[in-house]
Amino acid sequence: MIMRSVTKILLILVSAAALFVGCKGEQYPEYQYQTRLVKQAFLNSEITVYQGKEIEIQGIGFTVGDKIIFRTADGVEYVSEIIAVDDTSAIFLAPDMPKGEYTIYISRGEKQQKVCAVMVYLTLSLDVPEKEGCSLRGIVHVGDTGLAGVWVSDGVNFTQTDEQGFYWLESDKRFGYVFVCLPTGYLPATGSNVVPGYWKAVSIDANLHEQCNFELKAVDTSNHQVFFAADLHLSDRAIGPNAINDLKQFDQGFIKDSKELAATYGSNTFLITLGDITWDVHWYKSGFMPASFVSKMKQYPLMMFNCMGNHDNNPYVQGDNNGSKVYRTTIAPTYYSFNLGDVHYIVLDNIEWINTDGANGFVGARDYYERVDEVQLQWLKQDLSHIADKSKPVVVCAHSQFYSNRNASFKPNRYMQNADKVLDCFNGFTNVHVMTGHAHYNMTMELRDNVIEHNVGATCETWWQSTSASLLEGRGINRDGAPAGYAVMELRGSDVKWYYKSIGFDKSLQFRVYDMNNVKNERWTSALATQEPARDTGGDDYAELESNAIYINVWDYDSKWKIEVYESGNTTPLTLTRVFDRDPLHTLTTDIVLGKSGMLTEDLATVRSSHIWKAVTEDNDTDLTIKVTNRFGEEFTQTVTDRSRRKKFEIATYIQ
Repeated sequence: MIMRSVTKILLILVSAAALFVGCKGEQYPEYQYQTRLVKQAFLNSEITVYQGKEIEIQGIGFTVGDKIIFRTADGVEYVSEIIAVDDTSAIFLAPDMPKGEYTIYISRGEKQQKVCAVMVYLTLSLDVPEKEGCSLRGIVHVGDTGLAGVWVSDGVNFTQTDEQGFYWLESDKRFGYVFVCLPTGYLPATGSNVVPGYWKAVSIDANLHEQCNFELKAVDTSNHQVFFAADLHLSDRAIGPNAINDLKQFDQGFIKDSKELAATYGSNTFLITLGDITWDVHWYKSGFMPASFVSKMKQYPLMMFNCMGNHDNNPYVQGDNNGSKVYRTTIAPTYYSFNLGDVHYIVLDNIEWINTDGANGFVGARDYYERVDEVQLQWLKQDLSHIADKSKPVVVCAHSQFYSNRNASFKPNRYMQNADKVLDCFNGFTNVHVMTGHAHYNMTMELRDNVIEHNVGATCETWWQSTSASLLEGRGINRDGAPAGYAVMELRGSDVKWYYKSIGFDKSLQFRVYDMNNVKNERWTSALATQEPARDTGGDDYAELESNAIYINVWDYDSKWKIEVYESGNTTPLTLTRVFDRDPLHTLTTDIVLGKSGMLTEDLATVRSSHIWKAVTEDNDTDLTIKVTNRFGEEFTQTVTDRSRRKKFEIATYIQ
């Protein structure tokens, strides 16, 4: 049972976005607010405090003596003062306040500045005794009972709770957080769906002994589903020729689609984002930052576990630890692990932020390395050492792809600098899945006998450009022809199945078929050559393609899939050839539309795809049946009639 005392532990959940503003002399003068006391002010999205605990509030322009006011709706105030400041943050001591909703203000003399809304909760009254050399301590509990054997980490070291549920951790607090590795059968009982309470922000003072508690609840997740959404690139801007706001596209597409799909499963469905949930270069132009994402997603019904991408770093600062500070004090640790059912999940940060020339008020080069640093690598080895059963499925999530098969040989080539070193950590494990994004391109690659990488196409497709250009209801297209979408993994005990879910379509949509005679009739050469001179074909991508060819784009293809094409009346399938070529529908929906408006760039243009197959028929007046079977034995069929083969190649044929 839990030991009790009069010490109150407060849990503050910062549930609304803070206000971020510019400063005089920035690149973006339209976002100057000269009346602000503090610029870029915000609090951590979830922090655990007690009366008198040091709390860090971020912002530029604090002075010692500034007051921090917690004000209730009926005007009752609880006040503290800033006791220390640096260039980008300040420290105040938590006041003694009851459970309730508050609005936080900064006060200096006669001036006040609103920061954000907060909700304060009281947890159990308990006191975990201090232990020499351990700057962090606490209890992991369910109700009033401590939970033994739970791993707790600060991103460097691990410790395990004792029989009372108590833990003590030697920590230098370099990352400013502590997290519990959720044990099988439990979920956080505190926090929100977007920021679940499996982690706590801690003070920056390694000499300060502080207590952080974790309350869990028992939930049977033996059978569960996970949606993996990569590259949201939210910035609250009007994008594309039709100037459609990206948040509107996100709501009409992913939010609507994923909520509907989750409803069909009933329960135990989770979301893992795979990085680039925001768009760094627009942080200080549009004001949409990590705290804005928390506010945006606070009503989303699925519990989320977030992964950091390169575009989630602060573009005003240099260095990886500085760049990730806003993210890791607002959304999640940069790397951590947890268990759902029989599956162990690991979130890694494989972006090492450089940002050459970045400075306060000036966006830097936003350059970075794609690798897992040595501190994180050692943490990963420790984490895996806690898994006794090496047949246990392990799902590794990171932003940048480890490998890429986007080449004419279709073989996976190393993309992340130390990919092999990371994969070596999983030697002995038999069922490892790596979930990545970053490429805006779909690739399923068998890297080793025990490792499959799923590089997931972007939720924002071609950075919201294909949807904005010509499509509706989120039905955009990635540059490889894969629809905008997300991966779905179904976990039944230790059994793992997966599929790619195209936004706005039934989950049975697993490929598209193009009669290339119709495509070749569209002479795109002049439009593409003018707008994209670097295109090596000059825009006429299919000039050398034989007549009566059929292209089949199977975006989730791997070596255990089977593709068959039958002509009417024949029982022998046509010969298939895997080709490295461009998807014509993305060219039609995006390259042509953006080219005509002068907005086409090499980054947005259609790229050659590694998952297109070609069949050649005798002529174009026969019906075709295309049957695609995935590695789980599920069949997907499509019939192409002789009449449809002679129709004009147009968007309406594919986007109903």
